[in-house]
Amino acid sequence: MKSPRFLLAALAAGFLSTAVATAAPPTAAQVAVPPGAGGAGSGHARLQALFDNQEQFLMFKMQMHQATKGMSKDQKKAYRKQQVQQVKIMNDQQKAQWRQNLQAQWNALPDAKKNRIEQKMARHEARHQQATQRGGPHGQGYMDPNSGPSDGSPQ
Repeated sequence: MKSPRFLLAALAAGFLSTAVATAAPPTAAQVAVPPGAGGAGSGHARLQALFDNQEQFLMFKMQMHQATKGMSKDQKKAYRKQQVQQVKIMNDQQKAQWRQNLQAQWNALPDAKKNRIEQKMARHEARHQQATQRGGPHGQGYMDPNSGPSDGSPQ
């Protein structure tokens, strides 16, 4: 099942493609996302806007996960930042080729693996939605000062 954010991104992409049929998709820097609309942050929504569909985005995420396996948190962050910077400096033709390559790699995956990845993403999105309903990103790092023990200790 596709996430609400993906559907909104697809709807926005549809509007953009019908308005300007020959225009290239916006770059991450060109996408304006209102605060709070991106769920995991506006950076996540801008990154997702670089892709034509969720399959390309999932393939990109899978590649990033494989490339950073075993790295420390700081190393992963630096690697991801470097990869996003490389995408930002690509011209439109290079980005189109990059997206086509991601799509071809996704299409080459066995159906069982595609289903596992999509199910994992759906579970992640569901957990994220539950966490944001509880308050705070992924339910961490925020405690309502009016709830919990009165001695100031964490719950």
